[in-house]
Amino acid sequence: MDIDLKEEIRKRDELLAGYLRQIEIQEEFIQKQKEMIEYLEEHISKITDIISSV
Repeated sequence: MDIDLKEEIRKRDELLAGYLRQIEIQEEFIQKQKEMIEYLEEHISKITDIISSV
């Protein structure tokens, strides 16, 4: 019985570690998306300034 409990805890820990890694990957992806949005905003602003000056 004790071995089954240890095995279940080990499986749970592995599952939780997998979930944590998935969350970390999602956070990295979200950060990259934020950086891309900032980059696009800067370029849109520059284009708008150029158009406005014409």
